[in-house]
Parts: sequence; C-alpha cells; structure tokens
Amino acid sequence: MNTSTAIESAPRYWSEEPSNRPDRARIRARIGGLHCSLCTGTIEKALGRQPGVDKVAVSLTHEQALIEYDPRIARPEDLLETLKDIGYTISDPRKLRPFEEEEAALVREGRRFLAAVGCSLAAIALVAHPEGFLSTLLSVVAFASLIVFVFVVLRARGLVPALGGAVGVAA
Repeated sequence: MNTSTAIESAPRYWSEEPSNRPDRARIRARIGGLHCSLCTGTIEKALGRQPGVDKVAVSLTHEQALIEYDPRIARPEDLLETLKDIGYTISDPRKLRPFEEEEAALVREGRRFLAAVGCSLAAIALVAHPEGFLSTLLSVVAFASLIVFVFVVLRARGLVPALGGAVGVAA
C-alpha cells in the first residue's frame, strides 16, 4: 500500500468547507472537552499562532472550531494535533449523536443524580439528632444509602456490574 492510499483511507476528523478566498481552505472540527469561554479563547489563541492560520472561530455551544488557513503552509492534521496537545479531543463532525439519544442520556443521569441526593439527604437528616431507635436507624439508612448510591453510580455500566458492586459493598 503506498502512502497516498494510506492517507486517503485514514479517518478524517474534520469536514472541509468553502472559503471566501480562493487561496485559502476552511475546515470544521468537532472538539470535546470544552467547558467555558476560557476554553474557546485558549483554542483560538493556540491555533491562531500556528503558521498559515488566518482565522479561528470556536463555538462553545456546538463544540466546534472553524479554521481558515493557507493550505500551502498548514495541514489539517497538524492543526488538529495542536488541539490534542493542549488537552482537547477531536471527533468526526459528520458523526453526531441524535438529539433524542442525548436527551435520553441526560434524563437517565438526572434520575441517578436525584436518587443519590435523596439517599444523601436522608442520611444527613438522621445524623442531625440520632437518639435511641434513631441511632440504630441511622446506621441502617447510612448503610442502605451507600448500597443504593453504589448501584445508582454503576447502573450506567449495566445491571450486572451495578448489582455486583452493590452486593460487594454489602458484603
């Protein structure tokens, strides 16, 4: 296999877009690990310092970067390597998860979070003034909430690991 075939068959983590200038190229890359406007500024600064890069626009909302560059000087692979070097991940912009999947994942995580908070609040309430029967109940609730918490946290990995973790803590 020659080098040009290897390059053509390698996965590309960017999509090409038309540029307003004929001597420039423009790519769009999906970036993972963006958290705030400081992240967008860091990326714009890091890419903007690369030779041949004219413009960089990063969207925090869409987790994407739009990069305009001189293809005679810069290569998309090198530009995206810069993003990896400063701690961000790159994924194929053409392979996005459907909105329904994202929403379902958020709902599941929200339920898990609420269950964990509920168990924690129950334990905290009993810790406030345990007397007599409540001191025994405190131990039982704290132990049970720990088991439930382990189950809820591990549930994303599947039912078997969640049950195994809960049984392991109980043992």
